[in-house]
Amino acid sequence: MIDRRALLAAVGGSATAVMTGELEPASAAATTATTVTSATLTNPPSPPDLGFLRIEPLVHAERAFAVMTQEKIDAFVVTQPANVFYLSNHWPNLDRMGFRHSVFAIYPRDPKRPVSLVMSGFLHYYRYADDVDLPNRVVFPYTAPVDASIAEPAAAATQLHRVLDERLITEREKRRRAVSAAAEPPSATADRALTRALRHLGLERGRIAIDDPVIERLLQQRGFAGSFFTAEDHLRRLRLAKTPPEIRLMRIAAQNNVDAAVATAQSVRSAGSTGVLRNRFFGEAAMRGNRPVFIVIDGSSSEIADVPLRDGMAFSIDCVSTFMQYHSDFARTIFVGEPHPRMRRGTTAIFNAWQEIRSQLRAGMRFVDVQRIGRESMKKQGADFTVNFTPHSVGLFHSDHPQPSVAEGRTVEGLMLEKNMVLSVDCPILDTGMGGTCHLEDLMLIGEDGAVPIHDVPPNIFMV
Repeated sequence: MIDRRALLAAVGGSATAVMTGELEPASAAATTATTVTSATLTNPPSPPDLGFLRIEPLVHAERAFAVMTQEKIDAFVVTQPANVFYLSNHWPNLDRMGFRHSVFAIYPRDPKRPVSLVMSGFLHYYRYADDVDLPNRVVFPYTAPVDASIAEPAAAATQLHRVLDERLITEREKRRRAVSAAAEPPSATADRALTRALRHLGLERGRIAIDDPVIERLLQQRGFAGSFFTAEDHLRRLRLAKTPPEIRLMRIAAQNNVDAAVATAQSVRSAGSTGVLRNRFFGEAAMRGNRPVFIVIDGSSSEIADVPLRDGMAFSIDCVSTFMQYHSDFARTIFVGEPHPRMRRGTTAIFNAWQEIRSQLRAGMRFVDVQRIGRESMKKQGADFTVNFTPHSVGLFHSDHPQPSVAEGRTVEGLMLEKNMVLSVDCPILDTGMGGTCHLEDLMLIGEDGAVPIHDVPPNIFMV
């Protein structure tokens, strides 16, 4: 973390405003910096209590019902891991190991019909039983055919760990076995289990929204009579507004990411090269419980490049990592000693523009309005730099909003900010030949009358 005394000395009376996310006047004098020194995380923090994930659904039920009613969707049937997790609170184990389409989640529009999962019987016992304890859930397990030569083979029993001594079984193991026993009878294959689940839910002739064409193929070969259409963007529409458990996860992800980025900046002098710095961020993120995704260093996202770090450099870092699949995104500029004056002008300009944008963020704004405010600020400052001020919703993906479609006449710029959206606005200068690279990026929780950062807000410049 930043040394508080160094921070106070660097930013004076504005220190409290910077750290809490309160706004400062947008002026050239408002730009802030702090001097950082090398530090190592010797005592990694204890993992947070995530018990709420067992009992609080991630999905926004009211939004789901509204979207499904408007689009006449009878059920979502999904198999992509992020969508399965969002609709069921369970991330497919096997997909992490390279096995695709291992779990299917069925989310009916009718709230009287249970949310259903199709998954390996063993993994239902081995993993799901520890992770999820939500009501109104039914699991349709699959195992393997007893005799694959038969047209409709019986399913093998779900395999559980063999008990060597009943007296030594733990309460956790008893619970896992009870959860497994409460599932529907197993099917011989995944497609049979999926068909059985939809028939059980009365959806065999329904209008089904899917996120992968394999679902349509599997069901059609089982004689399913319903209709299908691809609905990835409908799911992204659901995820624009975050539920309370999602916001909790994103706060953890974002703070861990910021702390890892600050620690990485502190190590610049000792790192010696961009390759070492990249590894440092990955390690710092992991020690805090995040999974590193990437770090852009000095305008390059290459994971091969290894450029020496030297006195007089000025460069940006753009850090992305996840916690429980939820993304974080944070960027700052690092001065290794005194930078070129043009870099000073650039970092001041994007800082002032971001302050103007941040002061006006609220539900109901369009993405294009965000960009307009930033560009108008640059023009008012007489800052001749190329900055797109690109907004993007952050969540289960780095860019977790409906994607543009030329064929459908849909653009990102026309999207609206919504209450409880977590928004990033990318503010890198896209010019070169200015003595370095600079960037500025925080995550903001959108409200009806404003926006607040979901993490501590360090100064826009680190001096090492």
